[in-house]
Amino acid sequence: MTDKYWLEFLLALPAIASFTGIAICGCFFRRLNTTCKYIYFYLVISFIIDLLSRYLNIAYQNNLILVPVFGFIELLLFSKMYHQLAFKNNRFFKPIIGFLLILIVVDIINCDASNLKHFQSFGRVLDGFSIIFFSLYFYWKMLNNGTYENNGILRLNAGIFLFFLLNSFWFLIANFLVNTPYNVIFIIWLINIITTPLFYTFLTFHLWQNGKTLK
Repeated sequence: MTDKYWLEFLLALPAIASFTGIAICGCFFRRLNTTCKYIYFYLVISFIIDLLSRYLNIAYQNNLILVPVFGFIELLLFSKMYHQLAFKNNRFFKPIIGFLLILIVVDIINCDASNLKHFQSFGRVLDGFSIIFFSLYFYWKMLNNGTYENNGILRLNAGIFLFFLLNSFWFLIANFLVNTPYNVIFIIWLINIITTPLFYTFLTFHLWQNGKTLK
């Protein structure tokens, strides 16, 4: 297999992983709890954004606008999920999330997505670090209250924390990759393109476990 086909295969992995999760877990969607339904919607949106990204790249050779757009949707879904898990009684949570979402909308409007060399977007970074905070707060609240969630929720939260930690740092430095040597860019890109389908597969496994338990 040539390098070109390997590259195409790697680029297809996120779409393959998200679509597989949608297909498998769609069979028992009605049996999923609220938290898992948000995760399922996340996989659906991820797949749609991936397809739209490919279309824009072919039609306009530019899909950068989807970076902050996906950040907006990602933060919206995970904030709803963590509101159920940890922030249900926190009256400040919704106003703060509303403010963060407004900041990402401002980023969508102001970022110069038409110019690769001058493109800078804080939307995905803000989104990622917010979700990292959610996952850490979940652990803090659990330990502070002396309550212990089931292993599935703990494992899910750990997976979310690790993925968004890596993903956020990737987007944090992505704006500075233009003048970076190609081999460095490729290694950083490769880490992201591998961790993303692994994360989707991890989420699919969690949904499958949840659906099987409630069968």
